[in-house]
Amino acid sequence: MEMTTPFLRPAVWEDALQVIDLISSADENALLYLTGKNSLDEAKEVYRQGFSREDVYYSYRFTLVCFVNGRLAGCILAFPGFLEPDFISEAGSSLPDVREAEDDELYIDSLAVYPEFRGQKISRYLIDAVKVQAKKYQLSKLSLLADDAKPYLEKMYRSYGFEVVEEIILDGVRHKKMNYLIKS
Repeated sequence: MEMTTPFLRPAVWEDALQVIDLISSADENALLYLTGKNSLDEAKEVYRQGFSREDVYYSYRFTLVCFVNGRLAGCILAFPGFLEPDFISEAGSSLPDVREAEDDELYIDSLAVYPEFRGQKISRYLIDAVKVQAKKYQLSKLSLLADDAKPYLEKMYRSYGFEVVEEIILDGVRHKKMNYLIKS
């Protein structure tokens, strides 16, 4: 597929259907776990409804979308860590007890690229964009969790300059917490 320059923009609530479908294709288990739903369709509906809100971490306001040739190619959902306690209290028991983000981090919750756009540096483009966001929030680092069952993720993030800082277990799954220090 011939690629034109990727076009990046902040998501709007009308992007919900496309964005949630893309995120769920990358990690459907996360949607099931975080919503407490047993069916992917139910979990996606919870996410779609929440996407239009501003008081949840999976809101459109924390999402950037990337288009190539007019098609959604990828997205990244990243929120300031200092907001996580508010999201946890809003969600009640559906969010894990373990904090994923620290106050000084822009936490990358989801990064997803459609298979036909992989290998075209879309993920790097999206990560570079959230580095700019982190600076706007005056945050000193990016953070994310890489699932141990998907070692290629750790390898990819290491190639972008992320380093493993600790291991976290969420819902019985081991993850590596990785950070990227923002240069001033």
